[in-house]
Order: sequence, then C-alpha cells, then structure tokens
Amino acid sequence: MNPSPVSSISESGDQDIKSHFCTAMRRLASTVSIVTCQIGEEWHGMTATAVVSVCADPATILVCINQSASIHEPLVASGHFCVNLLQSDQAEAAQAFSGKLKGSARFALGQWDNDAYQLPALRDAQANIFCTLVETLTHGTHSVFIGRVDGVRTAGQVAPLIYQNGDYSRAVSLKAA
Repeated sequence: MNPSPVSSISESGDQDIKSHFCTAMRRLASTVSIVTCQIGEEWHGMTATAVVSVCADPATILVCINQSASIHEPLVASGHFCVNLLQSDQAEAAQAFSGKLKGSARFALGQWDNDAYQLPALRDAQANIFCTLVETLTHGTHSVFIGRVDGVRTAGQVAPLIYQNGDYSRAVSLKAA
C-alpha cells in the first residue's frame, strides 16, 4: 500500500494550524464512550472519544471534556464518573448523548441502571468503568479529568463502536482467515 501524498503542511504559528489539526484528528480512530455521573437523583451524560487509559497500577483513566459541556460542572461536583464503552450497534445512543437529545431524555435509549457505585451505567455496553475523580487539569477549552478506577464490568464480546473521520464504524480484525 502506497501512502497518499502530503496535501498540506502547517507549522506552529501558521493561521491554518487549527484547521489542519482538526483535519488530522479526524484520522484518529477512537472507541466511542458515554461518560456519566449522578448528582442526587439527576443523571448526566455525554458522548466522548477523548478517553484514554493512563496506567494499570494503579488503574487510572482520563477523560477530556469541554468546559461548556452540560456534564462538566456535575462531574466536578459529583467527584465520580462512569465511562461506558459502546458496542458497535449503539450509534443511536452515541448520537443522543452528543446533543441530539437533552438532559434525562438521553437515558431513554438503552437499559441503564445505577446499582453499581451509584453511577448511571449502560447495561449492554462493552464495558463500564467506574471511577473516582482524583485530579482535574485545565487546558484551553477543556478539562482533563483523571479518575482512579474503582470497578469494571465487561461484556463477553469485543465489538467497539469506532468514531473516525466524522462517522461511526466497526473495528475489523486484520488477522488472516
């Protein structure tokens, strides 16, 4: 396979750096997650792809959230969050939590519970990662929430919903048949 020719190059200070950076990030495929938290009886959630494991010992994860997102302040106040890694057939839920629906209406899609750790968890997600917020960093428009993993629930199959180039897709194994 021959790589495609370089279409444009931007350097720091270039007026087009933001545009080219966004174009480059569209090429970064990520598993789609719904990040949730709870304040009293009220559930909050949003779709996220900026979710990364930090280390396994101690088990730690980070989530980047825009400071203007509706979940931002509730997550700070709660001090706990759940990362729900979506299955490839859960694109409708991802869309609902990315702004198609507002507030509690988002939780009408899928089977949600809050039995474990008192955090909203999507029962048929690939995995639910229950976290305690241990550190918050601010950079630009976003906060980086670092969470200690308190518990994990996983499904039997690995079939992630992937977001790449502005669209949802499935992962396909490259193993020879």
